[in-house]
Amino acid sequence: MKTRIALVAVIVMMAIQFTASQGTAKRFDTEEKKIIFATKNLLNAFRTANTGVIESALRITAQMKMRYPAADVSELTSVMNKVWQNHPSGTTRYKAYLAISVCENPEWYSNEKNLLTANEENFFHAASARMQEQLLSANEE
Repeated sequence: MKTRIALVAVIVMMAIQFTASQGTAKRFDTEEKKIIFATKNLLNAFRTANTGVIESALRITAQMKMRYPAADVSELTSVMNKVWQNHPSGTTRYKAYLAISVCENPEWYSNEKNLLTANEENFFHAASARMQEQLLSANEE
């Protein structure tokens, strides 16, 4: 009897999970919907006082722009400019500057495929190195 109840419970949980995953798939069936949903969440992340959350939002915004170069991230860029100009941490301001650079010049970073999956620390180190290379090569021409 207990085995049957456990089996029924497992089947019900699997059905719920399957139904929930189908709903998510329908909700995000286009890139545009994914970007809109992500933008709303990122704007909320920028409103927090938690520096770690803000820095993650900077990285995710830049990665989103790299993955979807046609995406309109102007609203996010505007908020990132405020972080760049007003955040009390110099490190966070520099990360905001790098993220803005990626959003405004995604073609500079298009060959850096590892940036799309990089974690926080690796992303900003690689983006900084790539931006320096790009700016130095632009000055040599």
